[in-house]
Amino acid sequence: MAQPVATVERGEGWLLYSSIILLIVGTLNLFQGFALIAKDEIVVTGSDASTVVIGDVSAWGWVILIVGMLEIAAGFGVLARQPWARWFAIVVASLAVIAQFPVFFGPHPLWSFTVMLLAIFVIYGLATYGGRETARA
Repeated sequence: MAQPVATVERGEGWLLYSSIILLIVGTLNLFQGFALIAKDEIVVTGSDASTVVIGDVSAWGWVILIVGMLEIAAGFGVLARQPWARWFAIVVASLAVIAQFPVFFGPHPLWSFTVMLLAIFVIYGLATYGGRETARA
């Protein structure tokens, strides 16, 4: 008697990986957003003395907080295998990378770099998956 063979779709591991990392990055962005909202203003200097950015940290805190909430929603969507969630997650992870740039030059660049790198891994994982096509012999 033949045992039924479990079929694994191509990219199944990347989907699980990307959804979990997206949930983690979204949570990190929530914490960072709340931390930035708690402050008023910041003067950020880049690596050279000619680069100085003066900005309102609470505005970037709100941006990162909203992006974090969107990332969590996208992470749950990818985890639930919703058809819209893959492309939505790629867009939201791209926004997360862009939203981290002004904060990257702040007092904690390693934190922002880590969040940016994880978001790039999510984009790679979701783009590599390539949809639900299966090869038929």
